[in-house]
Amino acid sequence: MKDNNYWRVWGIVYPVGIYFVVTNLVMFVLGNVWRMTNENYMIQHIIATAAACPFLYSFYRRDKGQSAVMEDGRKGTAAAFLTGAGFALAVALAGVALNNLIGYTGLKETSENYRQVSDAFYGGGLWLSIWGSCLLVPLLEELLYRGIVYRRLRAWVGVWPAVFVSALIFGAMHFNLVQFLYAGLIGILLAVTAERAGLAAAMAAHMLTNLISVLRSQTHWFDFMHASQAAGYAATAVTAVLAAVLFLVLCRRENSRCG
Repeated sequence: MKDNNYWRVWGIVYPVGIYFVVTNLVMFVLGNVWRMTNENYMIQHIIATAAACPFLYSFYRRDKGQSAVMEDGRKGTAAAFLTGAGFALAVALAGVALNNLIGYTGLKETSENYRQVSDAFYGGGLWLSIWGSCLLVPLLEELLYRGIVYRRLRAWVGVWPAVFVSALIFGAMHFNLVQFLYAGLIGILLAVTAERAGLAAAMAAHMLTNLISVLRSQTHWFDFMHASQAAGYAATAVTAVLAAVLFLVLCRRENSRCG
């Protein structure tokens, strides 16, 4: 039994390790042949993330061939699309509220590591941020953390422990307190989304959540939230309530469908 548990733990850890090693190794090599700056960081990050794709996809395909976990019988139907879109919107709204709440704590200003990461991710401009932070990175992170890590944890310890442990790993792998809190909490919602609506819905939710964060940082579209303290509090409350209601309604509907 102990040996079996050891291999289960290893089966969860090594895909994360491979993703970390491959992306950082490629970043290291690129940094030595092409000096890294905030302006070109995202280009290098996109290349490094793409390099890890074949490894993660091979793990995912192998797992998918062995298990039917997180397969939606309505896949490809209008109902499945609407459910996935609803979960994606709920997660994105929760991301807005959580981003605001963390901002009120002052952690973003006091975390040097977070500021460095933020400057690097947004230093290449809007379109590079969209291609990297809003498309490729969410795709690969969902493949890893929900498609592989959550799936394997679920088969071992059940749904809810897998939801929280996979979210904890997801948050911890961001390596600073601000992103640990944000990614960890959003990771819970993404795991539930994957469970209820499938991996594609979790990918869409992650992409939309990151897109809103990028647009908040690099455009003036969301400046109304910062027009006054009252406006910020109101926006936070409204988005949090909408996210909670939408998420609960969708989960209840899925429970009824499956029950």
